[in-house]
Amino acid sequence: MPSLTFSSFDAYAAQIQQATVRAMFLGPQQKNWSLAYLTMTDLSVQWGREGGANIIEGTSEPGGITFFMPRRNGHRITGDGHRMDSESLMVLIPGDEFCISASDWNQWSSMWVSHQVLQSMCGLSDAILRWKTRVLQQSSESVAVLRSTLEKLGQAVDEEPSAFESVRAIHTTERKLAEGIRQALDVPAAAIIAGRRALPRKQIMRQVMDFIDQHEGEYLSVADLASAAGSSERTLRTVFQEYFSVGPVRYLNVRTLHLARQALRASDFSTTSVGEVLTRHGVWEFGRFARDYRNLFGELPSQTLRKNS
Repeated sequence: MPSLTFSSFDAYAAQIQQATVRAMFLGPQQKNWSLAYLTMTDLSVQWGREGGANIIEGTSEPGGITFFMPRRNGHRITGDGHRMDSESLMVLIPGDEFCISASDWNQWSSMWVSHQVLQSMCGLSDAILRWKTRVLQQSSESVAVLRSTLEKLGQAVDEEPSAFESVRAIHTTERKLAEGIRQALDVPAAAIIAGRRALPRKQIMRQVMDFIDQHEGEYLSVADLASAAGSSERTLRTVFQEYFSVGPVRYLNVRTLHLARQALRASDFSTTSVGEVLTRHGVWEFGRFARDYRNLFGELPSQTLRKNS
């Protein structure tokens, strides 16, 4: 849904999701307050902009874990007494009290993820699920990837919120966000375990291509391919370079371009938007995708779709 803008802190605080909160405004107000949401069955996201200093206390929603990240002016935010920054990730456990305070305006994002998704998609262990609420300082790269993922998703939701209403778009979004969480927490892919048997590269490629064929039309990540092959992502990159002269990321990006083209050609221009087709395939940067699409096929996605009018 598009961002909701509030003229007062009280109105803003009353609309915060994923937690039961007690809120207090410290002033003075510097900017407007706003919230945006994307709610799915097992995962929900919200993006907030706070207009001034405030204190938010409470407990997170049961049934899953909430991840909180500063987006702008993060050094002005404190989580349970720990000063946060661009590499901070706060993990909120249901039943634990938390306190997030800000000394000035800021922007943030948060995700509530069900225990089922954490286990099945993120590959998180029971030990992590038994954590206490804490602030983590992760590598700048891993947190930056998750932050960028959320930024792109937020822009897509703002541009075309109806594109995220289909079951397939929701499932793809959940998978992409779950992969971002796994990377941010630096958890190895579930299939990559110590002591695995080394596989010949030809067998790795055969297993990967069989997996791709079995999931025709679905969004896939590099971690999916590594898990299917029973190899590390590093080995997978080497094998792809040897066989295709491109890495798995580039391969999957080009695959998505072709899948989107097939879907656009099969869609009805009068009832389907380009955004709906793209979100089903895990695409949130509509402008960038359109440029890549035109470079590959010589026309824009909208032109491909209009040919069906």
